[in-house]
Amino acid sequence: MSDCHEAYLSLVHTLNRYAYAYYNTSTSLISDKEYDDLYSQLLDYESKNPLLIYPNSPTQRVGAKPSKGFEPFTHSQPLPSLGNSFDKASLLAFYTRVLKESAPSKPIFTVEPKIDGLAVALHYRKGEFEHGATRGDGKTGELISQNIRTIRNLPMTLPAPIDLEVRGEVFIKKSAFVAIKNQFSNPRNAAAGSLRQLDPKMTAQRPLSVFIYQGFLDVLSTHSDTIAQLKAYGLPVIPELIICESFDAIWDACLLIESKRHQYDWDIDGAVVKVNQLDIQVQLGTTAKAPRWAIAHKFKTEQATTYLEAISVQVGRTGVLTPVAILTPVQVGGVVVHRATLHNLDDINRKNIQIGDTVLIQRAGDVIPEIVRSIQRGPSSHPFVMPSECPSCQHPVVSSDIDVAHRCINPACRDQLKAKIWHFASRDAMNIDGLGDAIIDQLLDSGHIQNIASLYTLTEAQLSQLDRMGEKSAHNLITAIQNSKNPSLDRFIFALGVPFIGKRTAELLAHHFQTFDMLLSSTVESLLEVPEIGHKIASLLYTVCRSASFIDLVQALREAGVCPQDIHRPSGRLSGSTFLITGTLSQPRAVIEETIKSLGGEIGTSVSKNLTYLIVGNNPGSKLQKAEKLQIPILTESDLEGLLSL
Repeated sequence: MSDCHEAYLSLVHTLNRYAYAYYNTSTSLISDKEYDDLYSQLLDYESKNPLLIYPNSPTQRVGAKPSKGFEPFTHSQPLPSLGNSFDKASLLAFYTRVLKESAPSKPIFTVEPKIDGLAVALHYRKGEFEHGATRGDGKTGELISQNIRTIRNLPMTLPAPIDLEVRGEVFIKKSAFVAIKNQFSNPRNAAAGSLRQLDPKMTAQRPLSVFIYQGFLDVLSTHSDTIAQLKAYGLPVIPELIICESFDAIWDACLLIESKRHQYDWDIDGAVVKVNQLDIQVQLGTTAKAPRWAIAHKFKTEQATTYLEAISVQVGRTGVLTPVAILTPVQVGGVVVHRATLHNLDDINRKNIQIGDTVLIQRAGDVIPEIVRSIQRGPSSHPFVMPSECPSCQHPVVSSDIDVAHRCINPACRDQLKAKIWHFASRDAMNIDGLGDAIIDQLLDSGHIQNIASLYTLTEAQLSQLDRMGEKSAHNLITAIQNSKNPSLDRFIFALGVPFIGKRTAELLAHHFQTFDMLLSSTVESLLEVPEIGHKIASLLYTVCRSASFIDLVQALREAGVCPQDIHRPSGRLSGSTFLITGTLSQPRAVIEETIKSLGGEIGTSVSKNLTYLIVGNNPGSKLQKAEKLQIPILTESDLEGLLSL
């Protein structure tokens, strides 16, 4: 390595150190003129040696070349969302469950502010920032390394040459948002839009910051020690971590953070409560959706009053008509709200809401706007009447005494078809990036698509004729459509939009039946064998799978080349057996479960007649009594060891 390049690398690290001090501690180690002179030297070297530009140079923080699209990134460990509590009772229920399931260990807890931003995973190799990705669906995110590099308070180099993964929340400070508030409705939307810009130069123009709330360091045993070590490495860690040894202390910490809610220079929507000991975190494990050792305690929703101007009606993908309130715009919790869902006619009547009223609104969980109640009748207030004809296709609307919903049962209803296509293409389903509402509207109006399957017959020439759709955008959308032809089985099941089949149920069905053909040939009885599925969903799914319209859709998709991936379980001597653990064992629960699965066994989610064995440790819960009533074989830890060693 030449002396000039070594001097260049030294200058990079020096300027990064100055920038870190300025953006993290508000300390200027040198004057602006001195910094600008050094920065000019850096630019001069890089202009003469473009192939030698260091990836973490300060010049790269102003943005590199625009990306053609984000590559998928598989997280080393799932990056899940958190379960929520909204009151003291539900938080106490979480605390009580953790104590019971971690006994005889004594868990200690931490409480920290819940930043209202976007979750990211960041990776360092040998102390240098390597790449970063969005949360995505928790398993697979999008690689956005160039955009992450533009975040000024994130160090590109650590003081130790270590390999490290951390998780954090990207946000925009309230004080920084003032300069761009005319472009966005709130700081979170601004951060989200900035982080997913294809052009990093655009991202660099937005004042993004990040707080780190988790790191993976094998040598440490607690969350609080991990955060302290990450801070020592120079990472901008989550502020105000409070350690608590009792529920009263946890509750007081939540109240303290809530009292400071408007003092912070960043938006928060709650407090995160975590088990501090990492070994107990492993013991408690996770569900399909969230860790069992942490919870987000959401703060009281902020409310405001406004005028209910009108009530429109939307038609969903299942034909259900949903009333939507049209409001005089009002700011609630930093967001301008002008629409709110009213769910159904019963909800309107129960809340005694009329068009023309002054109403109280709130953002439920600081996310979904809803009307709480009517505050005052206006001089022109009048009751809302559900239309007798579908507002989309004018087909008669039906309802029944046992169902509060009003439905359009016309399978050719345009709004239903649009909603079905949007759901089919959504990120959690087939993930067809670029197929939004406006594009779907144009495709339906032009007659280029008549159903979901006809998406796969689209051509670039057809797309190029649409408004605001150039050749490049058309090519990207066709590529996304073609790339969606081999989805995972659970995504495909979810994408078909069967009523009551959400992501979780789709995952359970995929895991149980393993192939789509097996699901299609299922009986009500075999569907009832799937964990968490009752008679209502089993009967509905059985009926749907045999309906002419569903069979036609599946056949058309197959003819278009759509083929979901089968699930191949590991084979072994435990194949066909389902296990469930209750109580505390000598090894972490996750370790035992992985051993069982490696031998072909399955892990159940509840005690039912489909369970083969219940593994019982110390302080078992109510699962033991239920298993005994169902005469399910009980295994101690030593029994299990004997079974595994056969």
